[in-house]
Amino acid sequence: MGTEADQTSFPTLAAHAHRIINAMSRWQVTEENFSSFPDIVQTMYKLAVCSQIDYLAIEGVDSINSGDSGGFTVGKVTVHGKANSGKAGAMSANISPAAVSYLEQSGLMNPSVPVVGCCPC
Repeated sequence: MGTEADQTSFPTLAAHAHRIINAMSRWQVTEENFSSFPDIVQTMYKLAVCSQIDYLAIEGVDSINSGDSGGFTVGKVTVHGKANSGKAGAMSANISPAAVSYLEQSGLMNPSVPVVGCCPC
């Protein structure tokens, strides 16, 4: 992807990103069953995790708990990140749009709509 994370923060970013992607994919992917998914689903899942790591590296891990993302101050001007209201708003503000796109393409986001040949159910 594109954002650099230092060696000390990467494990934390990766752990948070992995948990968020697992939650978004409704905990369907485990270490034990990962290789049973088709290659394209494995690739989309990995890309989603990488995108989420990039997103957290840019937005900061603190955005997970605060529900806010972004925002900065330059001189007297302050620009606030995404404002959130309710659970959906707080959750969506902490998810990389690219990660959502990858998970949607993988068929992992909605287990009630199976993708042919996708799930090793």
